[in-house]
Order: sequence, then C-alpha cells, then structure tokens
Amino acid sequence: MSRGILLVLLASVGLCGQQVRVVVSPSAGDRPTVKPSVQFAAETGRADASVTFGAGVRHPPMNGFGTRAMAFESPAGGTAVAVMNSRKRPASVALSYTGKSVRVSMPAISIARLLWGEPGAAAPSMPKVIVARWPGERQAAISLTFDDGIDTHLDIAGPILKKHGLAGTFFVNTDRGAWQHRLDAWKRLAADGNEIANHTVHHPCLLPAITPHSQDFTPAMMERDILDSARDIEEKIGAGRGLTFAYPCGNLTFGPLADQARNTLLFFKYVAERSFAARGYGAGGAAQDPDEMSVLNVTDLGVTEGKSFSELLEMAQPALRAGLWGVYGFHGVGGDWLSVSADSFDELTAYLARHPEIWTATFGDGVRYIQERKALGMEVARTGSGAIEIGLKWPLDQRIFDLPLTLRIEVPAAGATARADGSAVAVQAAEGGKALLVDVTPGMVKLVIDTTAR
Repeated sequence: MSRGILLVLLASVGLCGQQVRVVVSPSAGDRPTVKPSVQFAAETGRADASVTFGAGVRHPPMNGFGTRAMAFESPAGGTAVAVMNSRKRPASVALSYTGKSVRVSMPAISIARLLWGEPGAAAPSMPKVIVARWPGERQAAISLTFDDGIDTHLDIAGPILKKHGLAGTFFVNTDRGAWQHRLDAWKRLAADGNEIANHTVHHPCLLPAITPHSQDFTPAMMERDILDSARDIEEKIGAGRGLTFAYPCGNLTFGPLADQARNTLLFFKYVAERSFAARGYGAGGAAQDPDEMSVLNVTDLGVTEGKSFSELLEMAQPALRAGLWGVYGFHGVGGDWLSVSADSFDELTAYLARHPEIWTATFGDGVRYIQERKALGMEVARTGSGAIEIGLKWPLDQRIFDLPLTLRIEVPAAGATARADGSAVAVQAAEGGKALLVDVTPGMVKLVIDTTAR
C-alpha cells in the first residue's frame, strides 16, 4: 500500500465488555497489511474490551475508559497515532489518510488528534504538563496577615508594606474606632493592593480576659456578627473578589461548653456562607502544605508577639525549605497589643522584597492559587502540525478565583512560542531550557505551544 493511497478506518467503539472492531479498507483493490504492532494504553478506569482488525490481527484486552493511544503501521513504516479521550457511550470513528494529512471525525466522542510520522519514526509522545506549585515556579509562598483592624495597621504596617512593594491581609473588627473613624485610610490601604477581610463585628472570644465572651453567644448572635461585618466591608470597601475570614482568638466554636461540639459545625457553616477561606491563629504554628490544606482552617506560623527579625524569619524556614505556604499572623506593629516592633517588621518585609523566589501574596490570593491549581482541568494533545494543544477547564467561580496559574510544559524552551485562544502569550524557560513556563488566566479555553520553530 503506497503512501498516496487513501486509507479509511471505521471503528465501532463499545465499553464495559463489548468488542471494539476496526475495519481497514483501502481505496485500491489490493488488501492492506496491518502489522500486529497496534497498541492501546489506558490511564484510568477499566473496560475489558478487545480489538479485532480486518487483517485478522487480534489485540489483547485493553483496560481503561481514560485516554488511549492507538498506533498502527503502514508497510512503509510510518506510524499513526490517535489519542481518544474518555468515552461515555458507543460511537463511530472515522479516520482518513492521504499523504501526510490526516482527518479525524468522531461523533459523540471527544478526540484530540491523529498524527502520521515519517517512515520508521516513533509515535510522538505527549509532554508532561503540570500546574506549578506557586506562580512562576517560585520556591515557596508567604502571606502577612494582621488581626483586629487597629491604628498601627494604618500608621505603621501599611506604609512599611508599601515601601517594599508588598501587600498584606487585614482582618478587621467593624465595631472598632479605627474602622469606624478612619474609613478613608482603610480605602487607601485597599487601593495599595492590600486585602481587607472579615474578623467579625465584636471579636467574640472564649478567653476569659477578652470581651465579649463567645460562651454567651447563641448561634443567631454569631451568625449575625459574621454577616454584619461582611456586609459592612462589602458596602464600604467592596468585595468583588470575595472575602476571607479569621477566627477571633483562633477559636473554632462558641456558646456554652455543652453546645460547643455541634456549634463548631455551625461556625464553619456561617463562615463558609460569607467567605471562601478562613485562617486560624496561634495553634502551635505550622506551614501549610497546599495539597493538604483545610480551606476553612488555614493555620498560621504561630504567635509573633515580641519576635525579632531573625526569630520571625526562623518561623518561616519550614515553609521556605519544603516549598510550602507560611502565613504570619500579626496584631500590633510598633504599638497596640501583642505587637512586634516596627523595625523587626520592616526587616522582615525588606527580606521578602529582596527574595523574589518567595511569592509574597495576600491570604486570599494564596488560597485562590492553591484552589485553582487543584481544580484546573487539562487535556493535552498533538495537532496535525506537531504543536501541543492544551484544553483548559476552570470549574471554580471566576468572579472570586481569578488568579493566573503557571503551567510547566516539559518540552525544550528554545524557539517555543505560545498562543492562548488565538493571542500570543509569553513563555519563560525553566530548568536550564529543558522546560517552559506559561501563565494562563481563568477563562482561557485553549493553549497551543508551537515547538516547530526550533
């Protein structure tokens, strides 16, 4: 069979024990030869199907509903590969070959691409594509958060952050004077890129020394305290990207002792209804593994009160060494209560600004990236020209989860270009040019990486 002859394959595809039959029909009278090198490889699921070829070659059972690579050879030695995505029901597949051009149609079934290689060439493999743990494939992530909404946040912490080009998250109690009488200053803080977040109206706490006592709160009172604070922030500052929350005193419950077990569930419910994530406080201190994080109880690094710069930096070392997320929880800065000195905080922020390999982000953005990274759906395929096509699916609410993600594609970066939904996007070499990084934004549907220019 010469390479100019039309080759048509019709496949009736069935799952769950049914056979898959492939009939090979030439456009000329001679009988085509299909070598017994046909391969099926599955990544997920189980089908227990088998393949029968018109030339009498029967392939052993294949396992899986997931992505399959079907390879067959012509007498000239070329190899064609069809990558067929998950099937949910039987359907027909039509593949036609003329010269080097291959067309694929698969009604009711998603199919990525069919490629024809040069004689003797191996079937092109799919490159590994992952979402980098942190934007730009940075080493680790750090967030600077501040509780209570107090004067030193506006007078000291905010200006220091601005000096070093960083942003933090300020969890405010909306009954405090600093919130009620200095609203313009909070608006300026937000305009500088800082996150204004919810810490309840009255800061109810289980500690005997702090009033009001959350032991005295009913479920209706706690729900109202969370709701009213959220509404106040939304009305005065805006919360188009959603709100985050910090538990007062780090307490995860309220009410009388006998009710506190079931009130924990209510507390989480009230928080989740008005927030997309929440931070705890001071419970031993630990860096967060983004793959194992509890989004409604993100732990901080521990108590920061009175710590020097070197002590503050030491708190972050587990996160920096292991590529994790370290969340600082501050109260006063240079004054107020539970404070660190202004100099210690200034040194810490200066250090973070000098180390761009550390992603310093607001608490909300840290959560956004982590959750988007977990949720992103990707389908990787080869185009007829040999380019890499990555289909993207964004299941989260893009009004809240709007942060770009960094994809790492393991192909040589030299000469590679990228287009997202038809528009050129920047690529960055990684690992000495052995891979490339591309940022994709929520809502993008298709990313195409062209490596043929090399």
